[in-house]
Amino acid sequence: MPGCSHFGDHKAPKDRSLSDYYWFCLDHVREYNKAWDFFEGMSPTEIENHLHSSFYGDRPTWHYGLEIKNPEEFLYHKAWQAYNYTDKNPEFEKPGSKNTQKASPLTPEREALGIMGLEEPVTFEQIKSRYKVLAKKYHPDMNKGSSESEELLKRVNMAYTILKLAYQKYQKTMEQSA
Repeated sequence: MPGCSHFGDHKAPKDRSLSDYYWFCLDHVREYNKAWDFFEGMSPTEIENHLHSSFYGDRPTWHYGLEIKNPEEFLYHKAWQAYNYTDKNPEFEKPGSKNTQKASPLTPEREALGIMGLEEPVTFEQIKSRYKVLAKKYHPDMNKGSSESEELLKRVNMAYTILKLAYQKYQKTMEQSA
């Protein structure tokens, strides 16, 4: 503040964007803050919208829960998508029809195979080889820090861990039976 001899070590916002600040001494920042109105120039609707969005941390919201008309079909589609590592819908008949393909139960190991793009039977060497390819493909350094690639890499890492543990358990069982 012009004419003030105190050091300005308290910041006060210049505008609503809160990206630029004035620096005042304690007495002057208190005076400024008493007079400053964040909502000045906003209509009541704009104020209400701002308060609503800031209540949720200025992040998008959505309704909790889903309006599912047929839960069995919904679960079937989700399981198929998880097993096949896709967001597409199944290309074959719905459950209960006479042409329905008989699907094996979805286990974590089968889901992990689906994530890695592998099918049974598979050796651990094939799993390791596929893991190396996918880890390179989805590594953030190879994809300019893409958050989508990072999420895919996390899924690949989890799938590899699941398959590695399953293989170790299988080996241990085979050793005990021998």
